[in-house]
Order: sequence, then structure tokens, then C-alpha cells
Amino acid sequence: MLTELNNQDNINKYRYLLVDNLVVLNSFSPLSRDSLLELFGEKKLIQVLRTDLDYDQSICPTLIQLADPNDFFADWILDEISQQAKIECLWSKRYICAYIISDLKPSVLAKQLIKIGNNIAQTLRQPYYPFFEPFRMQFLHEVASKEDNAWLKAQFSQIENYYYPSIYGGKFIRFTADNSLETPISWSPNYCQRLKNFRMIRTLVNAWSNNRSQFDEQKNIPLSENVILQSTELVEQAYQLGLTDATDILFWGLNGLRYHQVFTEHPQIFEQIRKAQQEPGSFSTHVINANINFES
Repeated sequence: MLTELNNQDNINKYRYLLVDNLVVLNSFSPLSRDSLLELFGEKKLIQVLRTDLDYDQSICPTLIQLADPNDFFADWILDEISQQAKIECLWSKRYICAYIISDLKPSVLAKQLIKIGNNIAQTLRQPYYPFFEPFRMQFLHEVASKEDNAWLKAQFSQIENYYYPSIYGGKFIRFTADNSLETPISWSPNYCQRLKNFRMIRTLVNAWSNNRSQFDEQKNIPLSENVILQSTELVEQAYQLGLTDATDILFWGLNGLRYHQVFTEHPQIFEQIRKAQQEPGSFSTHVINANINFES
């Protein structure tokens, strides 16, 4: 990120780090709030008072001003940030949220981040939407159509570049506004429906990623670059097939990610689905008892 933060497009702007205080690091961590206060000073730390948590500033996100416009930023803290992003890349809640590049001064950018969350929340008819949570941001980015992404990009019109840590070892992905796109009034109904399945999709992605590290027979299976989109489609298929229990949906998704069409299109699987429809939570038991071979 050193090169990105100081390239010709970014160096003439403010450069920030956004962290989520719903995750509390050990006080000895160089990235803990106390450590950041000592390193940057109180004036460089701005609370982002998300409207659903503004009753307690201490749990709201913090925006850290890393560098002023035209100041070269090179600090050992960048290595710590990358390491933390890697460690927590599959956590359900993560501390490192984003590097943000903008012309906006700290207090103005903090308000803009609140506004983005409120705009999304209004579209989804729910309370403040924490779009900055890394998995949530990656999900928003990857499963959207071109038109849906255009609406999201429009919300970032005052942010030059936004880099969020991905599930792929915490590697940072660039998301940027594009004012050349025609912006729809809102997101499509299909995209909004996908967002309603977010928690189930996140559970599936995390379970699949963890399985690959825990089970010897799955360690050589690569983590697809499209795993979030694939998981989204598998969860949608599960609902369409009449699976309603979370464990049934998860079992469908995990095997779909592992065996693909060999599992999802196997005629004997549909027989087991019919049984699970009558007895929610029994899908895995029926599939195991059917002794179906998916390896050939």
C-alpha cells in the first residue's frame, strides 16, 4: 500500500485509515486506540458517529488521518495494518476497514461516511448500513450488476479511492467512484433481495474457507476468486429448492462449492431435498445415508 498511498493520483489528497471499534484489539497492539493516539495525536483521530451507535462514541468507527496532501507517507505502521488485515480476513467482525483517499478534510469525510451508510439504509428501508465492514463492502462490490454498482459508486463521488481488505489474505481491493456512469435511482429489487441473504452468504463463505484449512482432503482446493458470487448463487438456489433450515442451506452450499454441478445437478440429491422439505434440518443426514459418490 505504500506505493498506492503515495502515487501521483493520491499524494495530493488526504490519506486516511478507517477502523471499526466494535472490534477491540489488545491494548499492547500498535494499532489499538491508545497506540494510535500516541502515534498520531488526538487531532488526527476522528470518530464516525454512525446513526445507530452514536449514543456511545467509543464503539463507533475511527478515521485516522495518516497524511496531509502532498506529504509522502512512509511508516512502519503500514506493515502492522497489512498484518492485522491478513490475520482477521475471515473474522465475522474486522478491525481494519479501509484506506480512504479524499480531498475532504477529516470532519467532513466522517460526515460523508455517515451519509453513505444512511443513503444505503434508506434504500433498504433499515437502520444505518455499515457498508465499510470489509466483507460487506466486498459483497456489495462483487455481486452487483453494472447498474447496481453504478448507484454504489455514485455514493462515493467525494472519495477518490477506497481500498478495503478482502477475504483473500487481507489483500486490499480498490473501489473508486465513476462519475461517467449513468446512475439509476436506486438498486434493483434482485440486488436488494441478495442483500437480505447477506448473513447466510457470509456464513457459507467463512465455513468454506475454514474447511479448506482444517480438512486434509480439501486443502488443495483453491479459493475461487468468485467464491462470494458463487456462494450467493448457491444460497439463492437452496431457497428456490425449498430448503429453509440454515444447516440444510449451509450443507447445500458447502457441497456445491466443493463438487459444483456434480452435486447440485445429481438426481439423487433432489430426492434427499424432498425429504428435507418434510423434515427441515435433516438434509445432510439423508445425503450421507444415500451413500452417493461425488468424487468420480
